[in-house]
Amino acid sequence: MTAINTTHVCLVLDRSGSMQAVREDALGGVNSYIQTAKETRDLYEARFSMITFSSESVDIIRKNEIMETVKPVSVDEYRCAGWTPLFDAVGRGIGILDEALENKPGKAILVVMTDGMENASREFSHEKITELIKTRQERGWLVTFLGEGLDVAKQGVAMGAMAANVAAYAGGQGLRSAGQVMVAQSARYVAARGDIRQAQASAALSAEERDALAGKK
Repeated sequence: MTAINTTHVCLVLDRSGSMQAVREDALGGVNSYIQTAKETRDLYEARFSMITFSSESVDIIRKNEIMETVKPVSVDEYRCAGWTPLFDAVGRGIGILDEALENKPGKAILVVMTDGMENASREFSHEKITELIKTRQERGWLVTFLGEGLDVAKQGVAMGAMAANVAAYAGGQGLRSAGQVMVAQSARYVAARGDIRQAQASAALSAEERDALAGKK
């Protein structure tokens, strides 16, 4: 299977109540990703979608927009409250990418950022999300899971994400670093030529990137 350059990115960002303490850092990381991706040759023509989630609602705030035209996420678009329907939000993100890629060749990047444990989903179960993530990775998707601390990050592996693309971040500093880490990872995946499996392998988070997320740089 040959890797193809058309790329669809979906970012799934927690906005539960516990994120309030690092709200500005989360926005900084996301907007850093958007701005840097616009300036990155392999990403500026990608299509970008974004979901924010809490138990109050799971909201699509960007959908299939050309990266070069995506506007920064504003404070008004990111209000933190409620619990953590992680499975429902991830399921919604997968659905957006499935729709974007329907009957079309392309690459897909799903990024999940959360500081909490699943505790509020109604539509998707752990078993269903695990199945969805594993089958999409078999198709060549890049699924990255970033969690606050090791226990939260371990959810990513438990949900089927490849360990090479699961990492813990540390507080606000880790969230701010996440923007640059995600751009570098996404660019490696998109730039890889040849077999899609090689593209996935090239995107594995490096020791340096893990240190940046952990606040060690």
